[in-house]
Amino acid sequence: MDIQLEKYKLMEWLITLDDISVLKRLKRIKDNPIDESEWSEEVSAIEKALIGIGLKDYKEGNTYSHKQVMEELNEKYGL
Repeated sequence: MDIQLEKYKLMEWLITLDDISVLKRLKRIKDNPIDESEWSEEVSAIEKALIGIGLKDYKEGNTYSHKQVMEELNEKYGL
């Protein structure tokens, strides 16, 4: 990802933005950046439990590769 290009795209979008609610949300993000270590304060108890289940599955090897998932989807839905 070219970070400079992404910034310019966001600036172009922001210049044309007329939705005040989006602008307010962006201002809140700018004024109160969330420390990555505080991410857990932004998720619900259910989300935390689901993340825990996912991490447990990963540690136990209960995962599928992207290739496996795509093959199954192709077989089932013809994608």
